[in-house]
Amino acid sequence: MILSDHMRIQIASFALVPDHIFIAERNFHTEKLVLILSEENKEKQTNTSEEIFSRINEVVGFYEKLNVLVEKVYMNYKNFMEMTVKLARIINRFSSDDQILLNLSGGRRSIPISLIYAGTFISNFKDINIKCVVIPEDKTYTPFNLLPNYLPDKIDINLMLKLPQNLTLTDLEKFLGIKQPTISMRLKRLEKHGFITVKGRKRELTDIGRLMVDINNLEINTVGEVN
Repeated sequence: MILSDHMRIQIASFALVPDHIFIAERNFHTEKLVLILSEENKEKQTNTSEEIFSRINEVVGFYEKLNVLVEKVYMNYKNFMEMTVKLARIINRFSSDDQILLNLSGGRRSIPISLIYAGTFISNFKDINIKCVVIPEDKTYTPFNLLPNYLPDKIDINLMLKLPQNLTLTDLEKFLGIKQPTISMRLKRLEKHGFITVKGRKRELTDIGRLMVDINNLEINTVGEVN
C-alpha cells in the first residue's frame, strides 16, 4: 500500500463481536487500523481464548483483503495510567493532516475511557484531527468530537451569549469593546473547539456551547441573588 500525505486511522478496542469495527469501516474507510487488545490475548489458554483468536483473525483478515495496514497493540487494562500513556504515545505518532477515529464501542470498560483521556491529553499540546464514535444497538454511525481542550473566557462567553441574536460584527464590536478581527479570531477558535457552528453567515451554539452559556448564566444569577 502506498501511503498518502495523510491517513485515516481507526483506533478500536477489540470485542468478541467486532461488528462495531466493521460498521465504522463502512463509513470511515480506514487506511490503518490500530487494534487494542488485552495482554491476556497474547497466548491461547482456554476455549474462550480460541474463540477470541478466531475473532481477531477475522478482523485482521477482513482488513488484509482491503489492503489496509493492521497494527495490534496489547494493553495491561488493569493499569489505567500505564495504558493511557501508551495510547497517548500511539496517538502522538500521527500528524494534524491525519484523520483519527477513536472507536469506543468495544472492549473492556477501562480501554474506551483511557482512549478519551489519551486523545484529550495529546490534543491539548498538538493540533490533531480526532473524532470519536460509539456504535449503539441500532448500529448507526454518528461521530463526535473529543471533549474540548479549550475553555472559553469571559469575553468568549459574552460573545456566545449574543450569538442567538444574530448580531453583525459591527454590533458585536460595540457590545464587546474589541475590534472585529479579534472577534472573528475568537469565533473561529470557538468553532474549532466545538462550541459554535458556522453555516455561511449564520452562527449557532452547539449543545456543549449552550451548556457553557447556561452554566455561566446560572453563576451570574446566583451571584446576583447573593448580592
